[in-house]
Amino acid sequence: MRSILPGRAARRAAVVLALACVGLATSTLASAKDYPHKAIKIIVPFTAGSATDTAGRVLANALAARLGVPVVVENKAGAGGTIGAANVAAAPADGYTLVLTSSSTHSAASALVHKVPYDGAEDFVHIVRIANIPLMLVVKSDAKARTLTALRAASKVQSLHYAYGSATSQIAAATFNSVAGVDATGVPYKSQPPAVTDLLGGQVDFLFADLSVVKSFVSAGRLTGVALSAPGRSKEFPHVPTLQELGFKNFDLVVWVGLAGPKGLPHQIVQKLAQESTAALKDAETVAKLSAAGMEVAPNTLEEHRLFAQEQKRIWIARAQAAGVKPE
Repeated sequence: MRSILPGRAARRAAVVLALACVGLATSTLASAKDYPHKAIKIIVPFTAGSATDTAGRVLANALAARLGVPVVVENKAGAGGTIGAANVAAAPADGYTLVLTSSSTHSAASALVHKVPYDGAEDFVHIVRIANIPLMLVVKSDAKARTLTALRAASKVQSLHYAYGSATSQIAAATFNSVAGVDATGVPYKSQPPAVTDLLGGQVDFLFADLSVVKSFVSAGRLTGVALSAPGRSKEFPHVPTLQELGFKNFDLVVWVGLAGPKGLPHQIVQKLAQESTAALKDAETVAKLSAAGMEVAPNTLEEHRLFAQEQKRIWIARAQAAGVKPE
């Protein structure tokens, strides 16, 4: 007679597995409903003093006040920000490990780094855009070449070097050099602050940097703004022309920072974070802090930010390829 025990055993195993899945789902729903009940960590993939770090700390303080739990920032710099971003992509999707996203790590990274261990658009739940950050082309204030025309002319008779401390800085500079006819060699830095230091020291000739990073140096007269990558002139630096004014109509690169979690983050948690982040970014004190740092606060909806992240990745990769920038 054929035994039917194996069949029973298989059915019993299937029932146990199904019950386990139900239990896990119930536990996840309960966890999402009670969210948050402990400290939240936001990974910033760059060093302290970077624009991403500044945005992360301002938002973390605002969220902590609204959520009633500590929200701590942890800097995990390296490999153009991809180490910190990859760390979050592989983290548990429970809402307690988030990442400060940016055009460097989530738009431009795959154009510069071979085998980035994540997809900047698809391996994250993009929660909200925090701000856009104009890029400013700056030189040392006592440099001989302090205009676009002078930079172009100088590059024809001497070897110029430009610094870059992020993926966006590198692609923006390479794009500028290509369309402006400036012949210069790039010098990489781990982040933008040390690139500024070497520009001030005369080790390099110019730099494309986030306005939030160079703002204080331009205000103090230590750096001179040559051009701004933004739709219009800055209220604080009205004398600095935009790249569009200088003839670069298609210079459509947008530096942005946002907040995201790993793929699979429960929708209830995503909605909570989006709601509270958006409210924080509409608070006058938060807006004032980010504006003072040279950022244009620009929160968007969940769906808008998802589409924005996808489109920005396409644009930055296309600009890198057009400028001849190759992954390393």
